Amino acid sequence: MPIPVEAIDQFVDDEGETVRHQIGMRCFCHGADGQPDPNCTLHENGGWYYAEEQIITGLVTDISQRRELMETGAFMPGDCVFSPKSTDLVSEGDKIIFTWPLPYGQGDVLVRGTGASDTLYYEGVKGIYCIDQVKQYYRQDVDYKLDGKNIVWDWTGKTGIKPASGTKYVIKYTAYIEWIAFVPPVTRTSSGEDIGAKVMLRKKHLMEQV
Repeated sequence: MPIPVEAIDQFVDDEGETVRHQIGMRCFCHGADGQPDPNCTLHENGGWYYAEEQIITGLVTDISQRRELMETGAFMPGDCVFSPKSTDLVSEGDKIIFTWPLPYGQGDVLVRGTGASDTLYYEGVKGIYCIDQVKQYYRQDVDYKLDGKNIVWDWTGKTGIKPASGTKYVIKYTAYIEWIAFVPPVTRTSSGEDIGAKVMLRKKHLMEQV
């Protein structure tokens, strides 16, 4: 006997995680050659434009627990399976942002600019370690602060130190990791009823390294 869609959605509500979902599409600036305008400031790397952020709920499973998927060779350790409710549509290229922090293992290698802050790849939560090219160590909330996708070096009342302009430094940190639906989601049906998609997710920075 098939499980009612309502029961599946209730299970996702009860056991799932809330995430931020953004619709991903090719940017308006793509030309006749299929390439994005390199001077366009609307899109992210790869020419992707993201819109209509909403909070949705879904089950998150590490791909390592799905042997049948790993054996296809299309997936890599660290990928995730995301199963949203039947009422939420997630399509290829969409972005899912986890609402709990995870370590951004490789961190960011940055060059200190001339402004108050430098730009991070992900939205930072807590610094793990920050050091510059001459091995000077920096402390969070003393020498720097994390504010969204920025590492801030100057603020009113600061007493700590900062790298000189032009100095290379690296920061490893926990962040709200962004994931991309990198293959078309698998449609799931039960007795002819749509019970929600199975979405394959890969960390955004790994997508850009392929």
